[in-house]
Amino acid sequence: MKRISVLFLMMLSGQLFGQPEGDIKVTPARSIQIEIDSKSIVREQLPSELFGFNINYMSFQNQLWDKKKNQVYPAIVDHLKYFPSAIYRYPGGLVANSFSWEQSVGLAARRPKQNTIFKSPPQEALFGLDEYVQFLDQVDGRFLYVLNLVGNNPLQPLQESAEQEVADKNKELARYLAEKVKGQPRYYQLGNELDRSKYEWDADKYVARSRKTIDAIHSVDKDARYIAFLRDFIWKYKNDKARGKSAPDAYMKTVMKGLPEVTDYSLHHYYNGKRTDGRSRSLAFWLKLLEESIQDYRAIRGQDPNIWITEHARQMSSDKPTKDLTSQFVSNLGGALSTADYMIAIAQIPQIKGAVWHGLNAGPWQLFDYSVRYKDLRPRPIYYGLRALREMDLPIVMTTHTSSTNVSGYPSGYDVRAVAFRDKQADQLGLWVVNHSSRPQKAMVRYQPFASKDVVVERFYIAGQEGKDADDLNLELNENVITDKTSATHSKDGTVEIVIPPASVSSYVIQPQKTKSGMSTTKE
Repeated sequence: MKRISVLFLMMLSGQLFGQPEGDIKVTPARSIQIEIDSKSIVREQLPSELFGFNINYMSFQNQLWDKKKNQVYPAIVDHLKYFPSAIYRYPGGLVANSFSWEQSVGLAARRPKQNTIFKSPPQEALFGLDEYVQFLDQVDGRFLYVLNLVGNNPLQPLQESAEQEVADKNKELARYLAEKVKGQPRYYQLGNELDRSKYEWDADKYVARSRKTIDAIHSVDKDARYIAFLRDFIWKYKNDKARGKSAPDAYMKTVMKGLPEVTDYSLHHYYNGKRTDGRSRSLAFWLKLLEESIQDYRAIRGQDPNIWITEHARQMSSDKPTKDLTSQFVSNLGGALSTADYMIAIAQIPQIKGAVWHGLNAGPWQLFDYSVRYKDLRPRPIYYGLRALREMDLPIVMTTHTSSTNVSGYPSGYDVRAVAFRDKQADQLGLWVVNHSSRPQKAMVRYQPFASKDVVVERFYIAGQEGKDADDLNLELNENVITDKTSATHSKDGTVEIVIPPASVSSYVIQPQKTKSGMSTTKE
């Protein structure tokens, strides 16, 4: 992959852009150490938008929508209230490229059927635009709409409409939503994966169609914000092999030059697939590409980007999986561990402004068990893994160095990854921790401000069974987040030992014990 010169990148690294870099590399070691630099802050505020969900409107209405009562099942709303200010990306991924918003509003009974999925029968948009906006209010969600830059042909989803016709429709959409969505930013994503899939647009075409739509929307909503698509890997054209390859940095340059007012960009990451064809990419692979993309952006624009991961999840599994088998692996405990690992990493990358798990429900990716194991609406392990992280609500992210064994043989090279947080008063220490090993692990956590202090350690976690693989299809899990509380004492150098459950996603809140006078206790 062609990248900008290493020397130039070194000149652009570090504090030049006003944000310290977190440490997303895990150091191989014989024991697990979590070193927290209390003087180095990566983020002053962890964004709630790191917890987000993709809504494929068709999958959502087929699985999570009560058609008899015309409402989202109340249990789904209750479960999602645990993620306040999460972003909800609508109307989904590829379906957005042929979605007709005009046919998704008004009386549901009068909405015409539309064809938004290749080789699938047309359906009415029962969970339409109005229902989406109402849903955001119900779950305290944040708005992210994927614009249709292609057009809408009832018989041919890939058939393009004229640029101006598409722009005019998006203008009326923005006018409609400006009245509906208030009190929060209105983010519009400029299409979905139009540089790949069945579209394979080059950067010039993407810029031209985006330019028309941005200008049209700006005329009715000057506060609208835009997220443009980038790519962090080489794309080999499939429909027209004579075109060869499209390099990510060249694509990025064209998009940035053609859309100078856009400063928000999106990437998609699918990691750690349980495949047998050798096509799976480890989490470490995607994180490396992410770092290179940030460096490329800096070199081109001379500033830090705002990056939105508008789809991420564990990759689909095996060569030609059945639907059930695929769903088992992308949303099971193994999927929860992979996603938590990713979340812990991007928490330490301040350029990441939001992240959207795929999806609510979207094909094999099922946050709720519609067709996987129990075939009802109970949450899948991926849901509880995200909940375990969200239970820790301290805002400030600190530079954290993790050293770890790799007895699990995890492809990225470690058992444990962690990141530390604190509150504004520095009275509480928080941790997010993932353990890929099927056995409990002891970790030494060093945090100098708590040296020689007695502390209370509260833990929220989901975990597997000792000795059992996280991808074991017969694995039984608690159907909730487990909470417990213990006491401990930091040593004179600020070190305390924690025990990490087997195959687990955990968050910790550690704070000094208080005396009756309200002072913290300290060991001499």
